[in-house]
Amino acid sequence: MKNPLDSLSDLAKTADAVEQSWSVGRDEIEERALFFCDASTQSATALASAAKALGIDDNLLAEWSAAIAGSDALGLALRYDMKSIRLYTQYWVAITARVQSGDRTTFPLYRGFKSLTDGLVRRDTYMCSPVCPPSVFWPPMADGFVKFNLDQDQARAVFRDLSAETAIFTKTDGGGRKSWLTTVRRANIDRAALADWLAPLAERAGGKSITDAARSSDLVHIAGGEDTIKGTFITFYFESDVQTVLEKLAVSVS
Repeated sequence: MKNPLDSLSDLAKTADAVEQSWSVGRDEIEERALFFCDASTQSATALASAAKALGIDDNLLAEWSAAIAGSDALGLALRYDMKSIRLYTQYWVAITARVQSGDRTTFPLYRGFKSLTDGLVRRDTYMCSPVCPPSVFWPPMADGFVKFNLDQDQARAVFRDLSAETAIFTKTDGGGRKSWLTTVRRANIDRAALADWLAPLAERAGGKSITDAARSSDLVHIAGGEDTIKGTFITFYFESDVQTVLEKLAVSVS
């Protein structure tokens, strides 16, 4: 079996998108890399190979493999210190078809199969509320911002372009996690204004990397809520590139 870094390098060759995320929790800022691929036999094989090299539980891997049916994208996320691995399936095409048929009831957008720190294994289902208005997605977001001393007026200005048409909102509840995730990549978000708003996070150990990412890369998602491991948390996901992620992984395991 290849070592983890070689397997991740192979995965990077098939990845359609790469992100970096910073999850600010009770005790630390967890920094992660994320690889996303269109669903195919080739990408599933590459993702499974990388997950095996990282030591994911065989039963969890089998559950993820079974969930691929009907998905349109697949993903793998890991902490840079490789202490947790997460496999994902996405069902955006299925949701789009439901909305086009007039069905706007909640439906799974992502499923996560997670091997976390301290040997904890968790399965999370991200239930999407399609085309939901700000009255649905903004209150939990604003509550999360307050808990991390992020200014509310600035938040409204930074995310003024978020609407039912530009936000994709999901909630997860169960298995030790109660959270929300908002995809914001469709919205017009000014990088400088975003970085200024996030400035309070730079006061935390490792937090400056979040504001640096905000100034140089597009924000893709924000998540927040309660987690049995991290406590109250908020997470920011930014677009990245393969070279940046692989170089940071190489440094973390050297």
